Amino acid sequence: MTKNITQDNLIRYIYSETTAEETSLIEEALRSDWELKELHDNLLETKSELSRVKVSPSQKVIDNIMRYSKDNAPMEHFQ
Repeated sequence: MTKNITQDNLIRYIYSETTAEETSLIEEALRSDWELKELHDNLLETKSELSRVKVSPSQKVIDNIMRYSKDNAPMEHFQ
């Protein structure tokens, strides 16, 4: 693998967070280093899988938050 290109660099590249110079270096390295290209492809696949994941809290967690909020709400003052 190209020593100057790290997994972090590839992740930033995949999310379009690299500078123009970094992008150019990474793309050149991807054309010539099959191990780096394989890592890049695996990271792209992982990104794709992550975008399909749907996460939501369980009803128990929601109930606990609501109970905590109710129990810790400031008291109203009447005049």
